Amino acid sequence: MSWRAGTVRKLAEAVSPGLPRRAMFAAVAADDGGYAVRISDDCPLDGRFEVGSVTKTMTGTVLAALVEEGTVTLGDRIGCWLDAGRNSGITLGQLATHTSGLPRLAPSHVTGHPDPYAYLTPEVAERELRLVPVKPHGEDWEYSNFGFQVLGLALERAAGASLCELLERHVFTPLGMTCSGVAGQGGGSQVQGRAQGRGVTRWTHHLYGAGGVEASAEDMARYMSACLTPPGSPCGRAIRQAQRAHYRIDPMRSAGLGWAIGPPGYLGHDGGTSGFRAMLGLRPAARRAAAVFVSDCRARGLPVAVRRALDEA
Repeated sequence: MSWRAGTVRKLAEAVSPGLPRRAMFAAVAADDGGYAVRISDDCPLDGRFEVGSVTKTMTGTVLAALVEEGTVTLGDRIGCWLDAGRNSGITLGQLATHTSGLPRLAPSHVTGHPDPYAYLTPEVAERELRLVPVKPHGEDWEYSNFGFQVLGLALERAAGASLCELLERHVFTPLGMTCSGVAGQGGGSQVQGRAQGRGVTRWTHHLYGAGGVEASAEDMARYMSACLTPPGSPCGRAIRQAQRAHYRIDPMRSAGLGWAIGPPGYLGHDGGTSGFRAMLGLRPAARRAAAVFVSDCRARGLPVAVRRALDEA
């Protein structure tokens, strides 16, 4: 049995026993020989899971693609497109590496609200930027969901296209991800998100850069294969650039464009939404990638399961 075939079986065995009732799951693994997918019996083949902050790796790829096209540079300041007041000097590269000085969440964010991002329109985001106290840019790493929401908005303004269109153009179409999208765009069927078995309503997004993507397990397998072995295409070159270390956080960790790099030899991202959990990891030197997606936000153990899969002898 190939590593990838054995891995999806073991991931399913590791995750499924502890899942909340009625939760669906998808286990995905890729190596040099291709990819394998395993989904729960009740999950439709084209079922779209919300991938949460794994979206940031795709937003980073869009940024890298626009840099290669000459539309933007990593050093461009957001004040070129956004009314950000004293924070106009933040650069696109700083947003993508979490070194912008922006807080984890927008100032008016209400933790625990059932639809916490519904208020955050482009106009509100610009107002929030003007309210945020100015902190040094490019000096310290501080994870910022708000920063990636702003990044997606800045890329829309710079390219003259919605982030939905930019993701389609630079990620989904080149990789054949036909059951992926944001805001209901793209093919496939929506999987019901849950919290401890109870159905929940999807969050409303106006700014998708931090966590708005939904994708089927098969599409994520294609994405993971491309991330493991980027093709010699514009999309592949953008993926390589996004995965490169652009900021050194400490001896064990670095920041790519949307990618969390480290401990040494590993990169990836996790994600969570109102009704989903996700974990995606790569071990490039071993030519392995593994991921788990679950349709319940209370699912536990995903990072451990993925790390063990990547380390399997």
